[in-house]
Amino acid sequence: MKINLQNISRTALAVAASSLLLLTACSRLTEDNLQKVHNGMTTAEVKAILGDPTNSETSSALGIISGTTYTYHTNSSDVKITFVNDKVIATEGEFK
Repeated sequence: MKINLQNISRTALAVAASSLLLLTACSRLTEDNLQKVHNGMTTAEVKAILGDPTNSETSSALGIISGTTYTYHTNSSDVKITFVNDKVIATEGEFK
């Protein structure tokens, strides 16, 4: 059986690059980026700054008001952003 080291090296490089991209995506939740989020922003605008949330919960009252809470969690932070009718109304959280 012949092992092709060149293919193994390419695979290892692809795995390393993918891992680096995932770590980079997670690092978008910073205090500086959180300061860019303000009341009135849409969910799309927040995602453009912070990326996809760790968790999202949506509820509505009488079909008139819709509320969503985005939760962002990392080893060094816990942040919640609350939206009503797709607009930020509150942000809270801490960085350790």
